[in-house]
Amino acid sequence: MKKGFTLTELIAVIAILSLLVVLSIGMFLSFRSAALESQYSNIIIDIENKAKNYARDIDTTDVLYINVDFLIEKGYIQGDEGNLLYDPRDNSILNCYMIHVYLEHGEYIAEFLEDENLINEDNTCDTKDFVTGEMDVLCNGEKCSDEWVNHDITLTLSGDEEKILNSTVEWTSLLGTYAVQNPGEEKTITISPETVLDTTFNITVTLDDQKYHFSKNIKIDKESPSYISGNLMINYNGDEQRLAIDNSDLSGSGIVGIALTKGDCDGVTYSSDDIIINSSGKFNLCMIDKAGNVSSNEIEINKVIFNYNDTSNPNPQSKDVYYLTDSESQPLLYPSRNGYTFEYWEDSSGERVYSFDELEDGEVINGKWQINDIEVPVDKIDTASVGVTIQNRINMMILLDTSGSMKRGNKTQQLISAVQNTINSMSFDNGSTITILQFTHVIKTYLLPTSNKQSALSFINTYNPEWGHDENFALALNWSYNIINTYNFEKEKTYIIFFTDGEDVASTPAERRAAYQQIRNHVAEIYAVGLDLTSSGRDKLLDVISSTDNYFDASSAQSNLEDIFWQIQEEIREEVTINSVKGLIELPSLYVSSEYPFLINIGNSEYTFTSIAQINDMLTIQNGTYYLDLAKVDTKYKLNGDLSTFNFTYYYH
Repeated sequence: MKKGFTLTELIAVIAILSLLVVLSIGMFLSFRSAALESQYSNIIIDIENKAKNYARDIDTTDVLYINVDFLIEKGYIQGDEGNLLYDPRDNSILNCYMIHVYLEHGEYIAEFLEDENLINEDNTCDTKDFVTGEMDVLCNGEKCSDEWVNHDITLTLSGDEEKILNSTVEWTSLLGTYAVQNPGEEKTITISPETVLDTTFNITVTLDDQKYHFSKNIKIDKESPSYISGNLMINYNGDEQRLAIDNSDLSGSGIVGIALTKGDCDGVTYSSDDIIINSSGKFNLCMIDKAGNVSSNEIEINKVIFNYNDTSNPNPQSKDVYYLTDSESQPLLYPSRNGYTFEYWEDSSGERVYSFDELEDGEVINGKWQINDIEVPVDKIDTASVGVTIQNRINMMILLDTSGSMKRGNKTQQLISAVQNTINSMSFDNGSTITILQFTHVIKTYLLPTSNKQSALSFINTYNPEWGHDENFALALNWSYNIINTYNFEKEKTYIIFFTDGEDVASTPAERRAAYQQIRNHVAEIYAVGLDLTSSGRDKLLDVISSTDNYFDASSAQSNLEDIFWQIQEEIREEVTINSVKGLIELPSLYVSSEYPFLINIGNSEYTFTSIAQINDMLTIQNGTYYLDLAKVDTKYKLNGDLSTFNFTYYYH
């Protein structure tokens, strides 16, 4: 049989439980109160920090007395709701509590004043002005300013005279100033530096065991600006010269501006920018600093006329250049001009000028230039050659048909003559090569790529074909392709001339097409020359393997073949570039006539001359040799040194 609790036992249990509940509630309330106090303390710390941030942002040295509502309005503090900030302990409004902010020893101090809750009945804040104990600090009897001054300053406490007289005042500064004025003594201090002072004075007022703090930043500069040196900044291509002054206010307030005048410095307008110079003579250079100190220095400016001597300029001009007579650092000008290097200046007597010290006011000096050596595109044409000379570097490949039908007539002699002309038209000294292949149904390399003109002529002069039958065009093109790859010929410089009088019966159309498409991507041009073709289908076949518009049908007439070679050479010939030497281009064996004119191309214009007399003004003769003088060309056509679009053609014999 189980036994239950007695009434006495139940009453005891209930009493114990009640005691535990009371103790728990007490502990909870205690913990909650501590948490709210901590939260409140953090809010106050944040308010004080935000007040210091505001003072720092506006960079003030005055005492501030602002409320929380002001910091919320300025965006420094975020309200809980509706721009109201609440005390977490009792949900009262904190907006109207005041914060006292002041500067002490260079650091901002902020004090949240718990007994200064200036709240109205409608929960708005009383915005009355705050004066600490109705006191303020004046500078020479007026409200202090943060601006620089150039005189002594007397700091004085103002306000309730009785309170001020009965207070104790401590004056300190970051520079070590310390003064104490006891009750009954005058509360004033005079600041009188010999030159420059920039520091914060802290004032602590003790009245009835209550302290009030003030701070004032004092800036006194009694030192005049110092002129160190001057320089006239010269922009050779510009329209203005500006006077750049190296000056200093040492440790003072800093330079505000300068002025240039032929009178005194009273009433002048100062400029913070460099001064534009447009006249010479003696001037007063006036300088003023932020404190109002003015200094005056006499400077002398001379003018020199710099003559560009730029006769190729379409609008040649001189430039007036000003310089300071006492400026040792100012260099002479070194102007730039397209196509030329500046050498030196010389005076009217021909003497070189090295510095402004050698010059006098109003003197004229002339610039001397050296023309730059440049590459000029030139067409050189030999009047004695068939067609023209191929001056540019090329790789010429000649493919000769040696089938039996080529024995008929004088076709072999025509080929020999044509190849001779080709060899003679090429300038092998620039790295050109020639290759000769002969083909039928088989192919033979008759002359490997060579840059030896005499060797090439010797081969062709003793030409003895190995005759065969059944031309194979595809084989000839494929063999040429192998040589191009072996010798790494450049596509843009490689040309093929293909001679035949027959019809390809040894390769299929597909083989020919494939061979042509392969080699076509590795050569600049393929020329096909048909000799004495009798079948209408043969010329169409050659037209297919040649480049566009590069098929020629030659009759048995020698002159006709020469005309064809003249056309081919004219197409292959490119402009070559010749380096000038000191602005001169040699024109050996120059020949000028109406048939062989001297041509000059400048931009989109071409100028034609039919006699040497017509180009004498562009020539220089040395040891009986004609030279094209680029400086004279530049001067004649007013190119201003820009020879980039200039080229010419000349014939020689």
